[in-house]
Amino acid sequence: MNRNARNARVEARPDQAHPDDFTFRPVDPDADAALLHGWVTDPKAAFWLMQGASVADVAREYRSLDAWIGLFHGQSAVLTERYDVALSELADVHRVLPGDVGMHFLTAPTDTPVPGFTRAAMTAVLRWLFADPAVRRVVVEPDLRNRAVHALNAAVGFRPVRAVTLPHSGKRALLSTCTREQFHAATGDRDPLAHLTPELWAAANRRLVRKALAEFAHERLISPVLLPEGGDWYGVGSDDDTVAYRFRAELLTLDHWRIDPDSMTRVRTADGAVLPLDAAELVRELRRSLGLSDAVLPLYLEEITSTLASSAYKLSLPPVPAAELATADLQTAEAGMTEGHPCFVANNGRLGFDAAEYLRYAPEVGAPVRLLWVAVHPDHAVVATGSGVDPADLADLTLGTLGTPNGLDDHVLIPVHPWQWHNRIAVTYADEIAAGRIVLLGEGRESHLPQQSIRTFFNTTVPGKPYVKTALSVLNMGFVRGLSADYMEHTPAINDWLADLVSADPTLTACDFSILREHAAVGYRHPRYPKGTPQQKMLAALWRENPFALLREGERAVTMAALLHTDRDGAPVAAALVTDSGLPAEEWLRRYLTAYLVPVVHCLFRYGLTFMPHGENVILVLDDHGTPLRVFFKDIAEEIAVLDRDLPLPAQVERIRAEVPQELWALSVQTDVFDCFLRFLSAELHACGALDQRAFWATVAQVIRDYQAAHPQLAERFARHDLFAERFPLSCLNRLQLRDNQQMVDLADPSGALQFAGTLANPLA
Repeated sequence: MNRNARNARVEARPDQAHPDDFTFRPVDPDADAALLHGWVTDPKAAFWLMQGASVADVAREYRSLDAWIGLFHGQSAVLTERYDVALSELADVHRVLPGDVGMHFLTAPTDTPVPGFTRAAMTAVLRWLFADPAVRRVVVEPDLRNRAVHALNAAVGFRPVRAVTLPHSGKRALLSTCTREQFHAATGDRDPLAHLTPELWAAANRRLVRKALAEFAHERLISPVLLPEGGDWYGVGSDDDTVAYRFRAELLTLDHWRIDPDSMTRVRTADGAVLPLDAAELVRELRRSLGLSDAVLPLYLEEITSTLASSAYKLSLPPVPAAELATADLQTAEAGMTEGHPCFVANNGRLGFDAAEYLRYAPEVGAPVRLLWVAVHPDHAVVATGSGVDPADLADLTLGTLGTPNGLDDHVLIPVHPWQWHNRIAVTYADEIAAGRIVLLGEGRESHLPQQSIRTFFNTTVPGKPYVKTALSVLNMGFVRGLSADYMEHTPAINDWLADLVSADPTLTACDFSILREHAAVGYRHPRYPKGTPQQKMLAALWRENPFALLREGERAVTMAALLHTDRDGAPVAAALVTDSGLPAEEWLRRYLTAYLVPVVHCLFRYGLTFMPHGENVILVLDDHGTPLRVFFKDIAEEIAVLDRDLPLPAQVERIRAEVPQELWALSVQTDVFDCFLRFLSAELHACGALDQRAFWATVAQVIRDYQAAHPQLAERFARHDLFAERFPLSCLNRLQLRDNQQMVDLADPSGALQFAGTLANPLA
């Protein structure tokens, strides 16, 4: 039976329902049979699948169920059931974890609904369930067609896992889960400063100091020296030699410093006094070594402090073992990431959010967001659609709207991040609002979750709908995250061109490689601000294909960033996936590299085409046992480049052609893949004993050699851009941010700003 159905609301009493208005009592199967019969056989309870039941049938059914009635101001109004997921048919399609409890929910039929009743009732049910400390996660399986209940579930914190077919009933259901933390985030039941405690702040600083020492050493901004006691103890002194850092470390391939976090100490050199580890103080103590100017230093310190606050929040959450996260759904994994970009030290600045806004919009919090919609005058609007997309259907791609008021039928509808509206558009575009050229329509009807890329949203009400990416003018990791109407104009065409290229290429299709097309885009050009300025990047959005809708039977998706995630005990998710797969580590790695690395290498050598293939930009598709099958690449239009000046491009696609010296082409693999991703993956697998680093890089080399052997026609390019050269330039990301943390790179000239610091020994050589 499907119990997670939504009906009309209970008899009207007060003006607005509140979760505090509900209490719960057990169902008495015989005494309550007639009451429940009226509820479950009501036409609006079709998804409950008891339309033909008699009163006796209902009594018989509820003698075997753990069922409860919710009382609203003392009157029966809600039916809920809880059950052991491990003993249900869900156990065949869902990996049951300790603390899982199943739940079904029904509200009583009524002709006089109370505003907010259903959400208040659902909130009260979840409060009641989570009052039991043994309950860690609530699991539901509403009918896949029941969009109303999907919206209700999303509003209180449920995240869709995947569409499933229940083996006994045959029902197509949307398997969804909600943890205690997700419920609290969705309902706003948290003090925005609760994580700023001395203990959590100290733990966050230890983590960030470790990362700073490791990455600054990797980029040769500092030079740790072996201490006199020898072994694996190293030291680094401050610029003025008044403070010294001591730590144990293993120096791994590609000059990767793997520092033992428990070994780190900060000591005053004058008297040997041990000082607290403090990431902001580390930056001040190494200011000269880091090359921080008077203009950059204050903002960089602010980004460091904000990154620490984000880390403290994550540390305030219950720990999730790597083995558990390795089996999680896409959205749980997205929210479960703790490190951000693996190279950048100040990687979670998000300057612009206040403490309460952080809890509403940060991806690690996992609070549902309803985007706003505006109607803009067509004279200054940009509308661009790709193949198969009707411009008339744009408003329904993700959210559904409140409806377009009379007189605005010719206007263009644009989804807007709530923060962007209140903090940027309502101020910077106030003149356009006053003139009626921008009209706020209100909230969309569907809930979304912010992704790791922070301005991209996943639809949790209708999980198969496209992602939506909006402008969000906060400063984060070297850029203000705006979105340009000028860029939107050609975005779908660029994506269509690349999708056609991929589908026609035998090597890419053999790898089952795909892109998530950005197939529609809208924007608004303010008539006064100069082209290319931040003020012209405040009102735009695009829609991107959703991997959820593209998965096949037996597949699940996870952000590739999860491969670098380690839990509180230091266990890596990647090692857990290897274990779950049952494959030898080298074979698991070979399959992963065939899915991920071979397409990157092929696109470079066949087309001179490069991506930004870091973990946040790649969705990894796994089978049910954690074996890599294929990948989706995303963020296409802003983060690909064609380096080959001879490759024909349509006029609308020409903007992605970049002038990059031939000697730097190979860095798109050596830096972006080897140094900025595989370096970290190799280190974690090596450290936990899953795969020695020499075997790791030997596997990488063999996968590339096998690819090259299969493509002798590209031998001249393989020789010219040698991935097996003894050494390659060390291109440094933190140096970019330390030089200019508001505009790290000119996107029109991506190679012009590169910062080099010598060379690295190539592990493939």
